[in-house]
Amino acid sequence: MNAWLTRSRLIPVLVLMLILVAVFLLREKARIVPIPVLMYHKIGDTEDSPWWVTSRDFENHLKGLRSRGYTSIRPSDLAANRRWGWPLPAKPVIITFDDGYLNILETAEPLLKQYGFQGVCYLITGQVSESPRTRKTFEGTPILSWPEVCAMQARGSVVFGGHSRSHANLRALADPRDEIVGCYRDLRKRGGFTPEGFCYPYGQYGEATLACVSRSRFTTAVTCEDGIATTGRACKLLELPRVSVMGGWHRFHAERVDAVDKVVSVRVSKEGRDLEAHPRLAWTDATGKRKGDWLAPIRVSAIPVILNWKHDDERAGLDPELELWDNFQVVRYWCQPLSALSVGRRE
Repeated sequence: MNAWLTRSRLIPVLVLMLILVAVFLLREKARIVPIPVLMYHKIGDTEDSPWWVTSRDFENHLKGLRSRGYTSIRPSDLAANRRWGWPLPAKPVIITFDDGYLNILETAEPLLKQYGFQGVCYLITGQVSESPRTRKTFEGTPILSWPEVCAMQARGSVVFGGHSRSHANLRALADPRDEIVGCYRDLRKRGGFTPEGFCYPYGQYGEATLACVSRSRFTTAVTCEDGIATTGRACKLLELPRVSVMGGWHRFHAERVDAVDKVVSVRVSKEGRDLEAHPRLAWTDATGKRKGDWLAPIRVSAIPVILNWKHDDERAGLDPELELWDNFQVVRYWCQPLSALSVGRRE
């Protein structure tokens, strides 16, 4: 009798708990959260190329993400949120690497672990060798081997998805099944794990490609379309946009320009490859809150460009900093306090 009474009282409690969990998951599924998906390729100090991000710059990117409260997630976490309302952190970010270069093991993985982030590397499975002794290269750069992939996957700081078998332009193929389904099978058979999504080579895909990816067991796919992914009904799991993080040697030059009519003016240029950047004049107020005035994106090159901000008494004496960010204001490329800049004449 007592046991029956106990069960009869417990059942309503369990039902109420299930209802509350269901309501919570539905709210999480409907909540709109921006999720930057950062696109990297090679990490290292080898070439002045947009596809090579220096180790120092990559470390600064991770420091900046951590200081602003970002938490890395996997694409499968986004898929779980879209389908079942699986909760996500307040400021999620997905860090991706295309092609599967050896420098992801040598340089990126230790930095990701140091700063508490996780990355996703998309492999060209036909380029992954049986062992380090038989290592292959892609576009002149060494690629990971299967033993290295398996060891990294087990450690967890870098997990792996598919980038086709041969890096073919899938949009141009009449039948892309071997490149997509074969890639999935390679990862399952040789890696022994469930792939962490798919990445379209060259960012190229069409209806046949989408249909094939949909029929395969890849649950997400990333593109090369510039943009910020979001949760909610508008989220297209097989067409996730990314933020391109441009590499190369960024040697910036800046100087203050004589103020006119209470305007803060800075002349900016750079050595190396041109860079699209989003300028901000930033400062920390008396309460410790970080503030900033953004300007429209500019092209930073060897040809100097003058940036102008209206003088603001609030930031006077707070030593504001000049910052240059990617166009989506996620990765900071460079910053310098105004007080550290020399003063030149307005030409």
